[in-house]
Amino acid sequence: MGRPAGSRNPDFEATRASLVASVQKRLSEPDGPRASFREMAAAAGVSVATLRHYFGSREGVVSAVLSHWHERGQRYMLEVATGPLLPVRASLRGFLFYLELGFRAGVGEVHAIGIACGLREPTLGPKYLCEVLDPTLESVEARLARHVARGELRAGDVRHMALALVSPPLLVLLHQHPLGGTTARPLDWDKFADEHLDAFLRAYGTGHEAPAEPGAEASFGGGGGPLPRKRPRGQHDA
Repeated sequence: MGRPAGSRNPDFEATRASLVASVQKRLSEPDGPRASFREMAAAAGVSVATLRHYFGSREGVVSAVLSHWHERGQRYMLEVATGPLLPVRASLRGFLFYLELGFRAGVGEVHAIGIACGLREPTLGPKYLCEVLDPTLESVEARLARHVARGELRAGDVRHMALALVSPPLLVLLHQHPLGGTTARPLDWDKFADEHLDAFLRAYGTGHEAPAEPGAEASFGGGGGPLPRKRPRGQHDA
């Protein structure tokens, strides 16, 4: 018996995910954000009609790539927002460490795709914000609010605090990785991160550091993930 009209193949989602992965590779190439719908289909090894069946349009393909990374990042954003806290300096230094680690693991490519495809685009710009950039900022806002409650940061608008904490490192990471700064004009990330955190705490810190919460030393956010390749500066042994 055939499928009802309009129903999907049982492997629809698996095929769609495979196509997203293939197209993301094409979008990550130097001219990727300018790739046409036909070029995306060729990169995925399917016909234009097939790609249109799964995504509808070029905009739909890029949107699907951003949504994929939103789903992939949920666990990490939850750890940033709700994981056990170290004292404020070690806590925020740990976040900056993982921000840089994520860039080297592929998140930098997604930011580059989202910015390149989303600037001045009425749909893809907000899509990048909602799926990639703002979830990161919102998770940091939640973490900062908890440090405010612990008396380690001054009371204030945590959204402004999150932008102050994240924006300079984000620009540095874009400069060093997608924009090629590691070759054109390399920068010492660890030195920058430490100096940036010093400035942030001078602006927003109270000088008080609360004790580490139970489980905070196990991994960033207490999520049971792998330990960093080295301990973030300022993080004390248990």
